[in-house]
Amino acid sequence: HSKQKTKPILLKIAPDLTDEQIDDVISVVQQTKIQGIVATNTTVSRVGLSYSHAEVENYGAGGLSGKPLTKRSTEVVKYIRSKSTIPVIGVGGIMNVKDALEKIDAGAELIQLYSGFIYEGPALISSINKALLKKYKS
Repeated sequence: HSKQKTKPILLKIAPDLTDEQIDDVISVVQQTKIQGIVATNTTVSRVGLSYSHAEVENYGAGGLSGKPLTKRSTEVVKYIRSKSTIPVIGVGGIMNVKDALEKIDAGAELIQLYSGFIYEGPALISSINKALLKKYKS
């Protein structure tokens, strides 16, 4: 008989949630014993884009990822960390080393790259790792 290992369950949340909605998520995660929060998914917001309203409308609905998410997703990570000890995976708009370090400084235990990896390639991961080693070297 081998004992079956349990697998962690993480909840991925939108960056568009209000602080009150994030408080509700934290409560549900604590009650259900979900092991962590992935902050954040893509956004439906189109605020701050350099494209005209007509161009944005032409692209249609859907989740926006990359640089437009950086600030808000870091704010969400920091907010969750300030309200709980729930492990957080920081995701959203990590386009360079500075963005990665900001997510970790905000309280993320792990980070996930997607758009930054697509645009910058594997060298970004190496640069982030070197920066982390330098910053947290004993």
